[in-house]
Amino acid sequence: MSQDPRTAILTAAGEVFARFGFKKASVEDIARRAGVGKGSIYLHFESKEALFEACVQMAHAGSLSELKARVRRASTSEGQVRAYIQCKLEQQSRKPLGERIELSTLLELGVQAAQFIPRMVEDDVAVLAHILEEGVAQGTFSVPEPQHVARGLVTLIMQLAVKLMPEEQEPALKQSVDSFFEVFIRGLLAPPRPSS
Repeated sequence: MSQDPRTAILTAAGEVFARFGFKKASVEDIARRAGVGKGSIYLHFESKEALFEACVQMAHAGSLSELKARVRRASTSEGQVRAYIQCKLEQQSRKPLGERIELSTLLELGVQAAQFIPRMVEDDVAVLAHILEEGVAQGTFSVPEPQHVARGLVTLIMQLAVKLMPEEQEPALKQSVDSFFEVFIRGLLAPPRPSS
C-alpha cells in the first residue's frame, strides 16, 4: 500500500459507499478494498458511521478547496461569481469517483449525510457572500444583502442538483440554466455611474 492506512481506508470507503450505499456497504468490503485488516479500520474509526462522516468531511474539504481555487483564478468580481457558479454546477453534476451511481444510492447517501449539510451549505454561502461583499466594496455589484443573496443562490444550485445529474441532463436544460445564471449575474452589477 503506497499511502498511509487512514487515507487508504478513506479512499476505499468512499468508493464502497458510492457503489453500495451506506446500509449495504460493509466494513469487510472497505478493508479488502483498502488492503488492510478489518481491525485496522477500527483503529482509525470507531464505527462505520464515523468512517462515513470522515468520508463526507474529506469530500467536502476537497470540493471547498476546488471551489476556492477556481474563484481565486478569476480576476474580477463578476468573473469570480461566474467561476463559483460554474464550479458548483460541475460539482453537482459530477459522477463521484467516476462511477455511475444509482439515484436510490445517492438519495440514501444524502439522507445519511443530511446532518452535515447545514455546515457544508454555510461554507459555500461564506465563499459566495465574500465575493459579493468584495464586489460591492469595489463598486462592481449593487447587492444590499450579500449574505441573503448568497444563501438564495446556494439553495437554488442545491435544488438543481438532481436535475443536473449526468444521466438526466439535456442540452436544452443546460442552455436554460446557463441563460438564467447570465441574467442573474447581470442583475448583480451596479448601474453605471453618470459621467460628469
